[in-house]
Amino acid sequence: MRRDVNTLCREIALDKFDPQVIVGISRGGLVPGVMMSHWFKLPFKPVVAAIRDFPAWEEYLPRPTDTRILIVDDICDSGETMTRIAGYIDKRTNNVDVRFATLWWNNDIDWEPHYYAQEMAKDSTNTWIHFPHELWWNAPV
Repeated sequence: MRRDVNTLCREIALDKFDPQVIVGISRGGLVPGVMMSHWFKLPFKPVVAAIRDFPAWEEYLPRPTDTRILIVDDICDSGETMTRIAGYIDKRTNNVDVRFATLWWNNDIDWEPHYYAQEMAKDSTNTWIHFPHELWWNAPV
């Protein structure tokens, strides 16, 4: 995960995107989001936006002074979470640059995040991506 987060930070910096806040999507985006907030030295905002595991939704709106937002998740699997968040913010704000960064992008879908470290045709290969923050207690020490 460290290498992937570093890749994302480098890509964002090279793109000259200067977010004012890092938003981490619960649960998978919390760890990489916190890592990125430390790297960029920016505030971090956790947001509950789970569609699959423990479905819950917190309608997130940036502060009026935040015009550049980076939203982080571990995977863009179906694109539904990102599409829903982007639509909600877009309908309720003006001139907010919202960008998405994920460790993995499922390139079988049409929606593509602005930044991603790795990609895979997850659906057509019937692959499940295991992250270090999932089942970490089963890993050898």
